[in-house]
Amino acid sequence: MREHVDARTSGGHVVLVGVWDPVSDAQAAFFRDTVSAAEGKGLSVLVVTLDPDPVAILRGPQTRPAFQDIEYRLWFQAQCGVQSRLVIGLSRWEVEQEGASLILNGLRRHVKVEEFLLGQGQSLGRGVRGSASTIQKYCDRLGIRVAATDRYRSPVRINDARDHLCKGELSSARKLLSQDFYCARPESGERTMPWPAGTYTALPLDVPMRQHALERAAVELPLTPCPGGSRLRWPDDSPPWLAFVSGPGDRSGAPDGRRTKGMPWAAP
Repeated sequence: MREHVDARTSGGHVVLVGVWDPVSDAQAAFFRDTVSAAEGKGLSVLVVTLDPDPVAILRGPQTRPAFQDIEYRLWFQAQCGVQSRLVIGLSRWEVEQEGASLILNGLRRHVKVEEFLLGQGQSLGRGVRGSASTIQKYCDRLGIRVAATDRYRSPVRINDARDHLCKGELSSARKLLSQDFYCARPESGERTMPWPAGTYTALPLDVPMRQHALERAAVELPLTPCPGGSRLRWPDDSPPWLAFVSGPGDRSGAPDGRRTKGMPWAAP
């Protein structure tokens, strides 16, 4: 298991674990409300982000592509006031064979856990190893409170949006989710995207917010085929963020016969 600390504060924490993709207004409200409630108890919030998505590890990233890259999800969490942020990456064997104890032991190496907030129907592994009852037993043994919440729901039509993403139909996917798909510049200047190869349209941004794109022209980026998806080469002299707004599947004459219906530029 790989662990990356993006931010950490001292003291006791309320812990949330999830993939947190895609982001949404409902997710922002959930994070802010959780931070406010935790502060009322003298605690901070740790958001643990599982990246890659465990389902993508089993099915492959091209069949379950991420909407937002991990850098944007962490940035978004910070904007919502989340004090501590941890990324956990699991191997295929760990997804298939390990459970709640692996993840909970990992995050306890970084912060003091006072409370674990468990979403409705949430698990931390396959079968009994990751079940709510196993999480409860683990936490009981260590004196960690377990609280249940049903205050956050993933965006509706997320499966339809992901189907569009798999086909390079980013305009259709962003219309369903009312958000662009943000990507931070990698140190190498290249990264593998889990999308089909072709020409994509993106907005160069200094900060991943739509109002920062008002004076910038959109750019077209050719993504070339490579193992695991397609290869993005960061455009020369571009700022540190790209907001992708359309893909090859949206264009007239795309291989599946679909035609673009327009590019609504709604803010996330």
